[in-house]
Amino acid sequence: MIKVMLQKIDFKMLATALGALGLGYLTIAGTVQKYIHFADPLNEMGFAFMAMFMGVVCLFGIKK
Repeated sequence: MIKVMLQKIDFKMLATALGALGLGYLTIAGTVQKYIHFADPLNEMGFAFMAMFMGVVCLFGIKK
């Protein structure tokens, strides 16, 4: 049963979703500001929103 379930998961999309959601979380937590210097807080909020949005969209593509 687990083997059949693993064959139905697209691991590239899963890795992308986890990476994007992690990037969004790290942006909200303030860790990303050490590496990317945003010009405005709205730019930072937009970056975090787009990373979270990409993570959610990639979660829809997990099933083959």
